[in-house]
This record gives sequence, C-alpha cells and structure tokens, in this order.
Amino acid sequence: MSDVVVVGAGIVGAAVARELAVRGVEVTLLDRGAVASGTTGLGEGNVLCSDKQAGPELELARAGLALYGELGNRLGEEARIRVKGALIVHPDEATWAAEPARLERLRIPGARLVDAGQLRALEPELTGELHGASLFPGDLQCDPRAITLALVREAVKAGAEVREDCAVKAVFSGGVRTAAGEHLQADNVVIAAGAWSAALAASAGLVLPLEPRKGQVVRLSAPSPGLVRHKVVDGSYLLSVASPAAGLELSTVVETTWEGDVLVGSSRERCGFDTGVDPALSDALVARAARLFPRLAQLPVAAAWTGLRPWLPDHLPAIGPSALVGGLWLATGHEGAGIALGPVTGLLVAQLYAGEDPVVDPAPFDPDRFSRAEAARAASRARHRRALRRHRRGSGP
Repeated sequence: MSDVVVVGAGIVGAAVARELAVRGVEVTLLDRGAVASGTTGLGEGNVLCSDKQAGPELELARAGLALYGELGNRLGEEARIRVKGALIVHPDEATWAAEPARLERLRIPGARLVDAGQLRALEPELTGELHGASLFPGDLQCDPRAITLALVREAVKAGAEVREDCAVKAVFSGGVRTAAGEHLQADNVVIAAGAWSAALAASAGLVLPLEPRKGQVVRLSAPSPGLVRHKVVDGSYLLSVASPAAGLELSTVVETTWEGDVLVGSSRERCGFDTGVDPALSDALVARAARLFPRLAQLPVAAAWTGLRPWLPDHLPAIGPSALVGGLWLATGHEGAGIALGPVTGLLVAQLYAGEDPVVDPAPFDPDRFSRAEAARAASRARHRRALRRHRRGSGP
C-alpha cells in the first residue's frame, strides 16, 4: 500500500511524484503507456508568460518559469533549456492597440513593446506586414520528454515505484482499480491524467467538465539553424486560447526545434479523442505562418502530428485536494500550458500535502469548484420546480 498513487506519468504526474517522493512520501506512479508517451511528448516545450492574461494562471506561470531555472541547474544540458524569448506580433491593428494595456497589467520584468522597424533586427526573416510586437525575453523552450524522464528518475531514486502499461479504470476511496482488475490501495490518489482525467474524476464522484482540445503541429525542414530566433506568436493566438468555442480555430505560432527545424501551429478544436492528422489543415497552418515568414512557404513538410490538451471551461487548471471526496487530489486541466505549469504544479501539490507554505495561492485552482457550481445549479432548479408546483396549486379551481 502506498501513501499516494499518482495516475498519469506526463510532466505533471512525474513532477507530483518527484516532489512527494523527495519529501519522504511513499508514491506509486502509474501510466497506461510509457512515461511521457502522451501529450507531454508531443509538445513544443514552451514555458511562457507572454501568452497569459493577468490573474492566477499568470502567477502560477511566473512561479513555473522561476522553477525552470532550478531545473536547468539540476539537470544541465539534458533539459535542453533555451531562454530565447517570445515575440507577440500584431498584424491586426486591434490587437496591437490593446497590447500596451496588456503589458501594463502583466508587469513582467523586461517585457517591452517593439515597433515594426526594430522587429527586423530581432527576426530578420519576419518580413510580413506588422504594426509591432511585444518582447518577453525570459520565456524559454525545453525538452519536455527529457525533463519528465529525469523527474521520474529522481522520484525512483527517492523511493517511488513506477508502473508503465498500467491503465487505471476507476478511482475509489482508498485507491484505484486497474484495467486488469487489480485494486491498488492508497490513502490518497492524484489524478494527473491530462485529457483523460474527467472519467477518472467522475468514477470518484467529482464533477470535472474537462474535455480534450486537439491541436495540430507541422515541422518544416530548414536548410540551416537560425531561420527563426524567438518563439513568434500572432496576437490572435491569445484570443484563440481564451475562446470558449468548440469548433476549429486557427492562429499562428512559429519557432524552431533544438536541431533547427521550424515548428508551425496552432489549431484548437474540441472534437473528442480524435487524433487524426489533417493534411489540409497542415497546409493552412503553413500558409498562415508564411504571411509572417514568407520563406516558410518554400520549406518542405517533414512531419505533422496532433496532441490533446486538457481543457477546462474557466481556463484554469484544477490543482489540490478535494474537500468533497476524501483522499482525492487533482493536478490536471492545464490546456496548452502543461509544460510550463507541470513542475510548479508538482511542487504546489507536494507543499499542500506536506503542510508547507504554497508557492502560490491555491484557491483559484480548487478542484471542487465545478462540483459546487453543479450543486448550486441543481439546488436552483429544485427551488424553481417547488415554486412552480406551489403556483400551480394556488391557481387551481
């Protein structure tokens, strides 16, 4: 029997297991496949504050960015951390007009506005028509799969047990039931299963309206490194991230891989667990990116793939212990920011478990907020039905 079973061995679950294990907690980490074989291994490795809005997620992202400095010192070259900065570029006058006020709200050290002329020095190939940009020099890129494997290695060294190819079918008071019918006992269970978390939460009796939000990425073969120097994001991306729409939405993000190829995104749609690649969508993403970087239209497509982001309707992750279901913890719902927020989520969970001062206020990430909202709606409906029955009795013959 373990103190804690963590379900999901992506970067979030790995960080939770590591942070608990180094505090002396007996941890078992489970995954239906291999470590980092899900969404974590498919991402671009972005750790960004530039794409956030002021509020709880930004505060968590600030703490997460600082924690990556510690990871870099601990893991060295293995983590492949590059502090290359991000540019939020604005081909649309409306988003450009709103950017100064956004920067003022964010108050990120070193972030500044850059006019169209200065942009050419920062990104010589960025020759599309732009009003300007905002530069966030502290944003970085990393190797999320390598970091996740390292976190698991550290967890095991501290005494954690890891079980791959061990799918969990249900969470119950005191443990989990696997697809093979095995019951694993634990005082606490942490659901860190990304886009697959909702059904597990439901099996434990907790409402979690989490859905997979599919995204497609294209890799272009570049003739030499350095074609794109920063993470470059169209300002419309910020609107896409915040949109509640379920249908397909496109925006433009461009950056390079560690080896120098170019990555192009981004799409968002809530269409279940479909992970099929759409070649027409790849063409559309490259065409949009070529409006900013015309040379990209000349580069051959090397690969395209999709991943499933864990989306929650209020755009905040669910992190911490449930007060409604004893022994249940959540660490999920980070949508497209799982890499940035994974290590700091693990730290926050461990701090709450151990009774330490939390790195950020955990209240906005309350895992019970959706169950409470649903209970309030149910109570409101019940009151309405009672009032309607009283009205009908009072108006009868």
